Amino acid sequence: MDRYARQIKLGEIGGEGQGYLLNSRVAVIGVGALGTVCSQLLVRAGIGELLLVDNDVVDIVNLQRQVLFGEEDVGKQKTVVAKNMLEKINSDVKIKIFNEWLNLDNVNVLDDYDLILDCTDNMKARHVINDYCKESKKIWIHAAGSGVKGNILVVDNPETFSQIFKTNESFDSCEEIGVINSLTSVIASLQVTEALKILMKKDYCRDLIRFNLWNNEYLRIPLK
Repeated sequence: MDRYARQIKLGEIGGEGQGYLLNSRVAVIGVGALGTVCSQLLVRAGIGELLLVDNDVVDIVNLQRQVLFGEEDVGKQKTVVAKNMLEKINSDVKIKIFNEWLNLDNVNVLDDYDLILDCTDNMKARHVINDYCKESKKIWIHAAGSGVKGNILVVDNPETFSQIFKTNESFDSCEEIGVINSLTSVIASLQVTEALKILMKKDYCRDLIRFNLWNNEYLRIPLK
């Protein structure tokens, strides 16, 4: 347990909390800017098992913000490269990969996992996650960002997500308006912090978190 000594020393975690983490299973949907940071932080924190779901390959434009990839990885499967890197960080964590886009036909790949992190970049996949979690009574964490703005929401009531985010909505994409690389690291860090709270059976933020990183504006919006 020496690996986690600085983490266990925290009153918010302690030995009991670390025990919960070691026995937890988390699925990360999307191994891009958010997914690479989230998966690295989760592996370093010592979760028990991680599932990476994606069907994309590394592109040169990804290297500005997707922290598990280097120039030599361009053209390679993201999940495969990420798994190799993560195993070098913490070989005690069991890492599985699923090289397909998540959809209604394969969503049951999530059955064995306690918590699901949305690191995707499209609303269709998020509604697949939401519908699955409604049926399976699981919590998931929505996150999104582009430009200099981001938002995070712990979804413990799928009906609320469905009312706020409509299926056919579209948002500005990183491809269209760009993205500052520090934004995705901040979003993923907040997403993982809420994930750790949930996995350790601690209280978590139930508000919609929205922020503008450039202007240092941070809002917590209560949902009804």
